[in-house]
Amino acid sequence: MGSGASKSGGAVTARRPTLNNGISKNLTNGDANGATESNTVVVDRRLPYANFRELFTMKNYWKTVKRNEAQCAKMMFYKYLKTNPDNKMRYPKLKSIDIDSPECSEQAFEAIANSYLKIFDDVINSVEETPADATQACQRLSAVGKTHRIKVSGMKFDDFQQLEGPFLYMIQEILQDRYNDKAENLFRKFFQFCLKYIVEGFNA
Repeated sequence: MGSGASKSGGAVTARRPTLNNGISKNLTNGDANGATESNTVVVDRRLPYANFRELFTMKNYWKTVKRNEAQCAKMMFYKYLKTNPDNKMRYPKLKSIDIDSPECSEQAFEAIANSYLKIFDDVINSVEETPADATQACQRLSAVGKTHRIKVSGMKFDDFQQLEGPFLYMIQEILQDRYNDKAENLFRKFFQFCLKYIVEGFNA
């Protein structure tokens, strides 16, 4: 994949991860032992986070997205289409649809929006389950890039970057007062991680 990491992910520590309720409980309660444990959980060097705590914090923010996933999916995709109106032509099923708000209930719009959000959700779930080895997440993203190269006519590798603004907009809108510099930084890093492997797949 051009990442320079081994299949095992080139973890930052040698200790195997133990993602269990004990860790989650301690971290949630701010327990000192939980904080220590979070720093010893293995994190794949390909991930954009220096330690497990950053990944854990991002995942906690993401829970709000999950609770409102239908709304968030449409919000992000609507913002993407409004920011890049010419890109609507790349979606044959949307050509005859007037998408005038993120509340659009057209089935085709909702299906595409949900599929985009699901990519991010799949990756987050994957790296949470095995933070020491992001291979599965990287492969998922690479497959997305390959699919777009084959199925989306006229698409260029740098077009994927256009989704970052709508993605962060969606995060900001759903988190409201919880959205701060820390949250923005965590999700910007996450998006750039996704972008890296999507583009690698697109260019492969």
